[in-house]
Amino acid sequence: MSTYVAVALCAISGVSCFIIGALVQQHLSFRKIKSVMVSDPYVYQCRRQIFSSLAMFGRSSEKITTSAETGHSISGGLESGSSRGFSEGQDPGSVSTFDHFVLWGRTTAQKAISYMTLSVAQNGHPQEKLEHVARIMKYGFPGMDDIHVYKNFVLSYDRRNRIAHWVCEHVRDDCLMSRDQRTLNKPNAYMADTSIPATFSANMRDFKNTDWVGGHMASPQNYKCDSVKFLEAYKFSNIVPINRGLKNHIWFRLENYVREMALEYGSVHVYTGPMFMPQRITFRNWSVRYHVMGMNTVAVPTHFFKIIIREDRFNSELPIMEGYVVPNTYVDKDMDLRSFLSDIRDIEHFAGLKFCDGQQRDQLDLPVRAPSMSDLQND
Repeated sequence: MSTYVAVALCAISGVSCFIIGALVQQHLSFRKIKSVMVSDPYVYQCRRQIFSSLAMFGRSSEKITTSAETGHSISGGLESGSSRGFSEGQDPGSVSTFDHFVLWGRTTAQKAISYMTLSVAQNGHPQEKLEHVARIMKYGFPGMDDIHVYKNFVLSYDRRNRIAHWVCEHVRDDCLMSRDQRTLNKPNAYMADTSIPATFSANMRDFKNTDWVGGHMASPQNYKCDSVKFLEAYKFSNIVPINRGLKNHIWFRLENYVREMALEYGSVHVYTGPMFMPQRITFRNWSVRYHVMGMNTVAVPTHFFKIIIREDRFNSELPIMEGYVVPNTYVDKDMDLRSFLSDIRDIEHFAGLKFCDGQQRDQLDLPVRAPSMSDLQND
């Protein structure tokens, strides 16, 4: 009997050593191929076939979708999808089994730590909160400064300027097609946000006797299906000083356009935020000039951006993106919205944010020249 046990143990040991050796050899081969790809164009072109032939258990040819900034999370655990650990644009077929195991262990540890960290939260189950944020922030965080999570949007707050850096919302058609009767009457005044210290927040007195009115980054008209979500859009963290003429015409039309897109495609993700554009002083010198208002010195942006992201029905790997930049001044109400189309990389440059990669709509089917940033200077 002991002979059979010894033979079985030897067989198991042999098979285990063979598998471990194969995994190590595969990992070393993958690393060697990746280093050769940099200098050999032929190897780069054939990389998919090479990695596929070296795969031990077969790999799915599907790309792993990633956010614009891999690893951005709240409490180390937020992920919009099951696989966020690979670098941006990396083919999952080029990752060895050993790397997959390391990634699995890292992800499991992050989830465990996140669960233990958020398990003492006052409201709601931590997993529900993670899923809620992951659903809104499907395309990643443009920045990670002072993040605040609400029922219908997520924002990054700028305490120095007393306004948001950016606001991200997920606008869905089901909410646009229903109506809560309690949303028929809007509040008489904007509401304080208790999650932000009053020292760093605007108030109604700051808007009195000024040339600007309060504008919404996330429009309350997107959330008439729920009175709680509707009222959250009236918090000062979501309010920014905006020109009255701009708010009532071009900005209102742009918000309507977002809702039309959501109704047509089911849902869209929208990033909205302020911009402070430089102005030329002399040929070589530029400066950033903007107004502040009220005792709280609330900054008045020179421009606003809005980026609309939707799924591409023909290419699930890259979404369709539209970027708009609008000056915070009176603009002819009859102007075509496409006149404000802007390159998203320009928005990133001037806003100091990073968005996901996608196909820009103005390059696909809108033959309108995208204006440069200097065309939209606020005099």
